[in-house]
Amino acid sequence: MSEQLFVCNKCGNYTPLVQKSDRLPDNVEHHYAECQSCGYRSTFFYTNPKIKALLNQQKNTPFLTKKKERLTKEIKKHMDELRNKIESE
Repeated sequence: MSEQLFVCNKCGNYTPLVQKSDRLPDNVEHHYAECQSCGYRSTFFYTNPKIKALLNQQKNTPFLTKKKERLTKEIKKHMDELRNKIESE
């Protein structure tokens, strides 16, 4: 199996894609990949218990339904709000 690579947003080097996560205050999890060249952390997303519950609900909802579409939009909205809150601190 070949190793997935990604381009670092900071130094521009290719580096192996190894997904990592850290726990932050207020039950927030930070999911990211770290560049092996410069150590920069490229964020995938942040999550919290509310978002996790919505993701679980979405996972158990049939495809191509209005409910699935609504949940997807709600999850994106909450993830964007959480990311803005965390990264503006």
